[in-house]
Amino acid sequence: MRIANKPASESAPGTHRPPERPLFEPPRIRRADEGTRPTSWLEFFFDLVFVVAIDQLARRLQHGVSGQGTLVYLALYGPIWWAWVGFVIYTDRFGTDDLSDRLLTLLQIGAALVIAAAAMQATSDRSAPFAIAYGVFRLILAARYAIAARYVREARRECTRQSIGFAIAGIIWIGSAAVPAPWRFWMWGVGFGIDLLTPFASPRMHQIVPPDPDHVEERFGTFINISLGEGFIGLVEAMRDQPWSGALLTTAALSLLVGFSIWWGFFDTLDHAPIEEVRTHHRTGPYKIWIFAQLPLAAGVAAAGIAVGNLAHDADAPVLEDSLRWLVCGMVALCYVAHAIVHIAYAKSGAGRQGWLVVARKIPTIATALLLGAWGAGLSSASVAGVLAAAAGAQVLWSIWERAHADARNGRDPGPGLARAHRPA
Repeated sequence: MRIANKPASESAPGTHRPPERPLFEPPRIRRADEGTRPTSWLEFFFDLVFVVAIDQLARRLQHGVSGQGTLVYLALYGPIWWAWVGFVIYTDRFGTDDLSDRLLTLLQIGAALVIAAAAMQATSDRSAPFAIAYGVFRLILAARYAIAARYVREARRECTRQSIGFAIAGIIWIGSAAVPAPWRFWMWGVGFGIDLLTPFASPRMHQIVPPDPDHVEERFGTFINISLGEGFIGLVEAMRDQPWSGALLTTAALSLLVGFSIWWGFFDTLDHAPIEEVRTHHRTGPYKIWIFAQLPLAAGVAAAGIAVGNLAHDADAPVLEDSLRWLVCGMVALCYVAHAIVHIAYAKSGAGRQGWLVVARKIPTIATALLLGAWGAGLSSASVAGVLAAAAGAQVLWSIWERAHADARNGRDPGPGLARAHRPA
């Protein structure tokens, strides 16, 4: 736990906001001598509330699963995830955890709750409230960058560009509420496109305010951790609402192994080398790859949680429905595709050949999941969960084997190090 109780530091877990700091502290660039930016209690609170919206969106896949429904889920997940990223990146750059920061975050939390409430009907009855809430969320981010442009002289031009871009996107989203479908959804696409491209209009921002490696790594890691934990709600609900049987308990145990393997594959090799590259070598390519790899991982994790709940719900059926099999197999494959993309970022930021070997190692698990989705007709829930658990668990065993042999070659005792991965150089 990082303790941050100096006057120039933000409040962090285990501390309070020091009274020496003013009630209103305008946005500013953190000085190098202040050390790593801590993650404040407010950021953790924001994450927990925001994941509610992710959970509600994923529940679109709980009943009546179809290919079209899955694509709609992924299409909606993109902008919601990008909204969270916008908050994280702004806070990393200019956050001060002062009164204005907290009040603006409160407003964004309110918008996130409306997004959560409308998520399940975001393409039908509640598409207008969904669009308005999302647009308001983006307008608040635009206001934050406008304030930063006022006070942070070094980044005034870049902050102004981002403020204008996010404001235009937010206005388009809000304006779409007055337009009938399907034009409303086309406007969403235009708004999201502007949202997505706006940061790229300020390429010097990373040079002026490079990301804090520890803070950014922790923020994204926390989000994946919370999403993984939230994902098991569907499994718990299925176990709560029906009699326990051998098939149900077996499916639940195997599903837990799949989730644990996804966690291991990401966190056991988590490294901030791609983020550090921005500060040390002014290279943003690996950093951008690492950031955008989080999108399929987060979307896959949230949907996989619902998918294993569906498996448990149908655990006593002799044959799992094709759509449910495809959902769980597709989402597990998506998570491992994201793992591979993350390691491409590591390979490009120092890991080299070792990073590319890990990318290649993910391919058998991805292929197994996709082949199971295509050719697994007639299998039960437990059988599908068993094949996925074996394919995913093999990644964990492979990682442990590699670490143990690396320690043996280096003359170290492998025991204490088994819980850590070989971190990219």
